[in-house]
Amino acid sequence: MLIKRPNRLISLSAGCVLLAGMGAATSVSARDLTYGSYLPPQHPTSTGIATYLDQIGERTGGSLAFKFFPSGAAASGKEMLAAVRDGMIDGGFLVTVYYPTSIPANTTISDMSFWNQNSLVATAASIDTVLTGCPQCLEEFEEHDVRFLASYATPPYQAMCKSEFASGFDPSGLRMRVAGEEIGRWVSQIGGIPVNIPNSESYEAMERSQLDCVIGATSWMKSLSLSEVASSVVELPMGAFLGGSLLNVRDSVWEELTNEEQKAIVEAAPLGVAKTIFEYQQEEAEVRKVAGSQGIRFIEVSDDMKQKRQAFMEAQIERAAATASDRGVRDAEQIVENFVSNLQKWEKLLADRDITEQQYAALLKSEIYDKAF
Repeated sequence: MLIKRPNRLISLSAGCVLLAGMGAATSVSARDLTYGSYLPPQHPTSTGIATYLDQIGERTGGSLAFKFFPSGAAASGKEMLAAVRDGMIDGGFLVTVYYPTSIPANTTISDMSFWNQNSLVATAASIDTVLTGCPQCLEEFEEHDVRFLASYATPPYQAMCKSEFASGFDPSGLRMRVAGEEIGRWVSQIGGIPVNIPNSESYEAMERSQLDCVIGATSWMKSLSLSEVASSVVELPMGAFLGGSLLNVRDSVWEELTNEEQKAIVEAAPLGVAKTIFEYQQEEAEVRKVAGSQGIRFIEVSDDMKQKRQAFMEAQIERAAATASDRGVRDAEQIVENFVSNLQKWEKLLADRDITEQQYAALLKSEIYDKAF
């Protein structure tokens, strides 16, 4: 049996299993590893990461044991890439928008944010693109000693604001938290003022009136407690986060692992991804149910604003490729084309809107991981 990966073949023993009699030996030689995230433990990404790490422990019979450090305990969002590269931690949640010049090919996918209209589809398409259609993306991570396993996509972002907008949504002059250049461009285009800070700092910034709105997943009303400082949600998709590396391991650690341990890490990835996406969906549904009782208003936007959003999305194809080329990305148009093609592919594969978390994980495994590794 072979586990294959772009540019690399890893030979595995056929039918390898962990025998019960090896339990004592593996526990004695267990390798303790660390994983970091800048987000709090109750966040959907943290739940997904914890699932990924737990699955690795179970599938290796305890030979690999990860300790998870959320809430920036190991490194902040902006420091995470360096922390993994320099060996301070063995893996970490890497957000492309914090490193646009360090991993520019990967950031190209993130710059297509307004094309994320379904988080299940966009997540699968982004992972598929990196693992099977963007060797440059993998090379970038490897240059920073990162073995990429998975990216993810949030549900489409909306603006959660302090104002109730009694006369309708007017973004003029509003200081709005954004993630990356593209959503920043959108905010500037509609007359707002983009503020690029980690979402973990959004609550305090709104509480102190340093921000008027936070553009993000409405599930943050719960996971980041934004319902305590926001009065309204603007019902217009304003991009989303997609890309980066939610799940990974330091490449120098990966190279020291047994074939069985590498296989376990790969098989744990789609389960961690699925848990993350379905946690987001569950939180979004819960937030919408309780928002009314908390006095939070959902604000409709004008047809003119909807048309501006559509035009912005359509222009992203050319703009994302041009921005990537300016950052030194080779064949940027091909990366964009591959991502759009994968979006179309996964829209068909995920036509069943009632798909379960387990079915989604199985589809990621069969359609991506079994082919890429």
